[in-house]
Amino acid sequence: MQVNSSYGVPSTTPPSALSIAREFVGYFAVSLAGLAVDAIVLLILISGCGLPVVYSSVAAFMAGLAVVYLCSVKFVFAKRRVAQPAIEFFTFAMLGIAGLLLTMLIMQVGTQQLHLDYRWTKIGAAGASFICNFALRKLVLFSRA
Repeated sequence: MQVNSSYGVPSTTPPSALSIAREFVGYFAVSLAGLAVDAIVLLILISGCGLPVVYSSVAAFMAGLAVVYLCSVKFVFAKRRVAQPAIEFFTFAMLGIAGLLLTMLIMQVGTQQLHLDYRWTKIGAAGASFICNFALRKLVLFSRA
């Protein structure tokens, strides 16, 4: 049984390839919005406020993460497994660590073992991380129970 965003209304309809494709495209769009927020907040905190890069990076990342989460639950994913938003957000953020670890692995292998340019390696890592995050979040948080 699937549970929609109203938490608890059962649905036995399996997701179609088209609905998953729509969610994928929507998640891509909200991820771009989150990246834009991350970059803007980072610029403001470092250049405008003079805050240290490390602290600014964490704050900017969290702002971008919040945008991706809020837009994901509002506009992208119709089905939700977790009824408590705080637990859902925490899980959403923790699943993002898988994407970060994959990025680190690809960057390490690409630049250190394969001696590829870091910019090209980063493009591949970003794509792999995006797909990993979408798949994990879809399976764990935004699919039928």
